[in-house]
Amino acid sequence: MKTFAIELPDQRVVHDRVPDMARTLHLQVQGYFRPRVQSLLTSGEVTVIDVGANIGLFALEVLKRTGGRARIHCFEPIPETFELLRMNLGSSGSERVRLHRAGLGRAAGTATFHYAPRQGAISSMYDMMASDDKQATLAAIYDERIREKHHADLPAYMKHLPRAVNSVLIDCHAWWMRRGMRRVECELATLSELIEREQIGQIDLLKIDAEKAEIDVLEGIRPDDWGRIRAVVLELHDFGGRGERVRRMLRDHGFEVETDQICPEDVIITVAGYR
Repeated sequence: MKTFAIELPDQRVVHDRVPDMARTLHLQVQGYFRPRVQSLLTSGEVTVIDVGANIGLFALEVLKRTGGRARIHCFEPIPETFELLRMNLGSSGSERVRLHRAGLGRAAGTATFHYAPRQGAISSMYDMMASDDKQATLAAIYDERIREKHHADLPAYMKHLPRAVNSVLIDCHAWWMRRGMRRVECELATLSELIEREQIGQIDLLKIDAEKAEIDVLEGIRPDDWGRIRAVVLELHDFGGRGERVRRMLRDHGFEVETDQICPEDVIITVAGYR
């Protein structure tokens, strides 16, 4: 597997299969660290669950912001992406970081993932090139706020092109991505299984970036385990009522919920819940 050494804006070096994607993901990761999340992370030794760890940028940022005091469990199901995660976090020098080559879902077992080597961050059990994703990309082209948050890798020239032209370009990119996709059977676990196996008394922060599988992850939490979780931050593909369903689920379990939705066209939003 060919990889590139990529220097991030803070001079850290990480490895990825795509030269520019790590810088985009680094920008996106910063959006999770709202003031209340940062305050929670600096309150002492904390336990963090990173669902959809990808190449490890969120976990690296947690280690940086906590001075290495956090205990982190990283879940990444795609084997090739997991090897990048191991490369990037294996040199962190922290024995507190546990890497799990599995996804989290509503039940243990296996699932077929669509793996996109040309853009590993969108690998998922679900179709990541559906019509709602295309509309999200089109919205990001013409709204700088959305582009900075979710699609920083979009070429700047696209904002000067007509919407119809960009629609064709997006379709061409989707065709190119699909040609490179592979189906991969991956292991699934549930968060409650992890809690039981690792004897975790409290989860200070649960981060989920599971590419349309966010509800699957939340439904894998047993009722008695919800009380162990202090805060949840997740990137959510808000279509078909999924955003309201997640907000209601968090409120029903005693969380105060915040939603970061930049504009109505932004179908990718950030939801945070705090106790």
